[in-house]
Amino acid sequence: MIKVTRGFGRVLKTVSVCALLAVPLAACGPLQMPLEDRTGNDQWLDTQIKSGILGEFSKVDHTYLMDVNIDIWEQNVMVTGMVDSKGKYYDVMSLVKQDNRIKTVHDHLVIADQETIDAYHAAEDEYGKNAVPTDSATQSVSDVWIESQIKALLLAEKGVSSVNYRWQSVQNVVYIMGEAQSSAELEKVLSIVRRIKGVTKVVSHIATA
Repeated sequence: MIKVTRGFGRVLKTVSVCALLAVPLAACGPLQMPLEDRTGNDQWLDTQIKSGILGEFSKVDHTYLMDVNIDIWEQNVMVTGMVDSKGKYYDVMSLVKQDNRIKTVHDHLVIADQETIDAYHAAEDEYGKNAVPTDSATQSVSDVWIESQIKALLLAEKGVSSVNYRWQSVQNVVYIMGEAQSSAELEKVLSIVRRIKGVTKVVSHIATA
């Protein structure tokens, strides 16, 4: 999902969290978050990598913070979103790939004309978290709503650790990464996402433990 208001909120959240945790993190070393199946060191590295990428975005072009999503799991990076030129596309990907701790970059950044991007933002602003537009036969379901459905359904599903997944919906295509503890969990997660109203495609980068 690419949405100006939500993107800016993420930036504020990131800045606030970094400001609050900067001193404790420096003093304590790697984070310990036992709810996830990532090790504390992996969580620490992923946080550092993402903060570094967002920091570069803020220096080069603040619109990248709103139009590009960065998700990371065990130093594997997933890039989603839309930019309005090849120049911006190559700029973003160059900034992402600067960190040599990154293992893999899953590139799903789309180049679209500005009119398409503006129309997308307008639609997301209009529908917000509502389930479907009035004319669902011709208009896309809100990506915000799709993402909220994924969160709620995975959280409620027995045998699924939702904290081990990261996802984005862009123009009703869902991109998801993380780690399933078994092939059964993997199939369950993908089945849940595919059944959500409005999802047209699911692109998975989920590993199996």
